[in-house]
Amino acid sequence: MPRTKKIDTNGPVATDAVTDDAVSSPFEEEIALNEAASDAAVDRAVTFRLAGQLYGLPIAVVQEVQQLAELLPLPDDDPALVGLIEIRGSVVPVLDLRALLKLEDADYTLETPMVFCRTRGHVVCLIVDSVEDVVDLPPGGVQPPSSVYTLADRMLGTVRLAQGITVLLDIDRLVPARAFDVVPEDEGGEA
Repeated sequence: MPRTKKIDTNGPVATDAVTDDAVSSPFEEEIALNEAASDAAVDRAVTFRLAGQLYGLPIAVVQEVQQLAELLPLPDDDPALVGLIEIRGSVVPVLDLRALLKLEDADYTLETPMVFCRTRGHVVCLIVDSVEDVVDLPPGGVQPPSSVYTLADRMLGTVRLAQGITVLLDIDRLVPARAFDVVPEDEGGEA
């Protein structure tokens, strides 16, 4: 059984709990509150680290966070696409976010988190180094991405938080459409 990392939205404390397929997402309440505003300005984000840098995804696209579970490896030449995982009866592609962003490789452990996100009517799993917290973004604090960033076309912008400068990623532009080519037609929808 995968272990889900629950993020306390009232503070930085996180706890681990064993879950099964019938358990709802730890972000379910947050998602419900933010789905209507998903096309508007981003006001909350799930933050995580990759190679020491702080990144974030809008809370409206994050379904849940789990610790690494067994993956079905794929014979694929794309280093970012590391396998498939089954969650609640759906087959989900798993992407190594370090490889997707062309960062140095890092080994996975049983404590490595997976962030399940929704994009283009599908669920995708992103492997990250560590998950920080759910944070409120300062009103008007998200700055558009500068063209000096090689990731500019896959970013929503940057924001200054107490933890440091955070790069907000655009999940729809970040995840390549080919990631869903490995998922059977009747699978990979909303889990």
